[in-house]
Amino acid sequence: MNPSRARGIQSIEVGGALLRALMDAGGSMALKDLAQAAGMPAAKAHAYLVSFCRLGLIEQPVEGGPYALGPTARELGLISLQQHDPVRLTSEQLEPLAQRLGMTVGLAVWGNQGPTVLRVAHPPAPVHIHLRHGSVLSVADSASGRVLAADRAWDEVGRHWRGQASAGRLILETVQQQGWALSDEALAPGVAAVAVPVHNAAGRVELALVALAPRQQWLESPGRPLGAALEQLLRTAQACSAQLGYTPRRISRSSAASSAGP
Repeated sequence: MNPSRARGIQSIEVGGALLRALMDAGGSMALKDLAQAAGMPAAKAHAYLVSFCRLGLIEQPVEGGPYALGPTARELGLISLQQHDPVRLTSEQLEPLAQRLGMTVGLAVWGNQGPTVLRVAHPPAPVHIHLRHGSVLSVADSASGRVLAADRAWDEVGRHWRGQASAGRLILETVQQQGWALSDEALAPGVAAVAVPVHNAAGRVELALVALAPRQQWLESPGRPLGAALEQLLRTAQACSAQLGYTPRRISRSSAASSAGP
């Protein structure tokens, strides 16, 4: 079927302009600005927004405040991403990897709101570090955020360093060179995380594979991740990348001092 020639419902297509405007904005918008971006009067936009809010596609956290994409829209986005082959392929490695490492492992992707956790696997232990799927991580401070941001233009990610451009550029350059990122106590006190990239056939970073553990489990000395666990993460990511059509390159295990979180 050719969607451009088939008969559709015009009102849905008109209302869809509001969803598209919010997606393009990448954040919340006031009614006036949202209506203008969608090319319709504010009163007409409001009627659509009421219905979208009832469906959960859009939400207005504060009455009279700005609108944002709602929980149903976020869930649809996550399901769509999970059906993408790279996600399925890499997700299959999470449970075995969590058992081998004895660490919580997760999969993150660059979403509309930033680095977003898609899948999580916990080690077979009574106590483990909790990471919730759907969580949006810090671009500047999380290991996953740094791995994903290092593959994007500075104009897109630089604002997350809030004026510390030189430090941010150095961090991302280091991540690019060594092929992994460390965040020390960025998620929670006493917790360190290491993330590595999963590349697609074009060489772009499709996903970030991350492992979390108490910092003493990761760090042999300040700023140096535990070698064996890092090597397993790298091998898993490289194997997944190879299946996606990417030829792995040798990744340097240089010091992570400049990429470690504060």
